Amino acid sequence: MAALGQDLSVNHVGGATVLTFKKILVPLDDSEHSRRAFRYALGLAQAQKAFVGLVHCFDRIPMLIAGDARKTVTQEHTAVAEKLLSPYVKRLRDIGVEPAQVIREGSPGEAIVREAASGDYDLIVMGSRGLSDLEGVILGSTAHAVLTEASCPVLIVR
Repeated sequence: MAALGQDLSVNHVGGATVLTFKKILVPLDDSEHSRRAFRYALGLAQAQKAFVGLVHCFDRIPMLIAGDARKTVTQEHTAVAEKLLSPYVKRLRDIGVEPAQVIREGSPGEAIVREAASGDYDLIVMGSRGLSDLEGVILGSTAHAVLTEASCPVLIVR
């Protein structure tokens, strides 16, 4: 087995080269594309006994909202995100994987790339489009940002 990085490894099995991922990051926004991406990540996590991190991003709260009001809005967004992530956490726990749950404020593309780097993930599995992207667009703006800026491989699921 040859190491390609801190967590990414290559195994040679019967003449074939197989990548082994140990840490998989899955951005979720509850779109059909992100649900499909989760199913791929679930299969990879099972097959490779990989750790999975789930990340959800909510829009930046305007600076005009400050003090207690800002704290309340942040708590509300966090509660919605926790509820969104809950069924995915359960599915992972059902197969014996204890996932990380990450909730970030700000631009989803930037937040996903930062989380992948700071969490030392070696693969991002995400949908090609999310809830906010226009129908008919082949690659959404968040997927494009992650694909061009991430330092690890990105698997885009349609």
